[in-house]
Amino acid sequence: MFTGLVTDFGRRLADRWATTLVMPGLVFTAVAAAALTLRQSHWSDLALLRAELDKLTAAGSGSTRTAVLLLVVLAASFAAGLLAEGLAGPYERVVLGRWPRPLNRLARALTERRRAAWRERDEACLSTRLELAEAQADSAADTPEGRAHVAELGARLGVLEADRNQLSLGPPRSPTWTGDRMNAPADRTRREYRLELADAWPRLWLLLPDTTRQPLTESRQRFDEAMRLGGWSALYLLLGAVWWPAAVAGAGAGLVAWRRGRERAEEYAELVESAVDVHLQELFEQFDEETRPIRPSLGAALTERFRKGAGPRHH
Repeated sequence: MFTGLVTDFGRRLADRWATTLVMPGLVFTAVAAAALTLRQSHWSDLALLRAELDKLTAAGSGSTRTAVLLLVVLAASFAAGLLAEGLAGPYERVVLGRWPRPLNRLARALTERRRAAWRERDEACLSTRLELAEAQADSAADTPEGRAHVAELGARLGVLEADRNQLSLGPPRSPTWTGDRMNAPADRTRREYRLELADAWPRLWLLLPDTTRQPLTESRQRFDEAMRLGGWSALYLLLGAVWWPAAVAGAGAGLVAWRRGRERAEEYAELVESAVDVHLQELFEQFDEETRPIRPSLGAALTERFRKGAGPRHH
């Protein structure tokens, strides 16, 4: 049984390795070979590319040479995959708005711009909400005209709130939408339960059932895949310095990575917040027997307990 588990794990690891590193690396190696052969001056010369390919295959007719050539191609593909994996981290930090210190001024300016836009939309929501409350309290609200007016205000409020939430679920703290969306579960948990999610999440994770952990893990993996695609886009953009069609491919991959990153961040953040809402009671029950209903004061107490006097964490 143990041997079977090891074999199954090895097969899955090999499949993931082939999917995430080797196959994209082979494509990049082929494009890089074409780029180094054609360069900018002969960017569309397919005859030249075919001639160089014929020379390569003719020189590698022997079995030993063929094996060496295959090993070189695989090594180059693996190296490209590792490089793309390494670039995924910086790309993720850019997407999340965690920019280096020289860009602090730009980050603050963009964050303030997003915050001002959010406040403007939030004020419109508050104004409409007050108008709706006044209309509902009006004695004419029971008339057909009054009910129609209340319904119109309710619909308008829904549109305004959706427009505000599309920008951010709370006052923006990041220069990017994705950064604010990934921060939203912690911000909303703090506001609703007075609980610091960074301190509580490792304990909560241990209590989550597999039916909750698996969607969270798979969602995070999809987000990581989008960030890895961003790493590949950076490699293709760099290759564009030698052969400009590679830059076009890199720009397209970057656009897809950006779009997928937003979608995956939305999905993952929603699952994290849902896991907190559904299973937080279980966490409270582990540390206090009198936890029904959930009280904000308990969240603050547990936060202090989880920090153990160390203060808040900085990421």
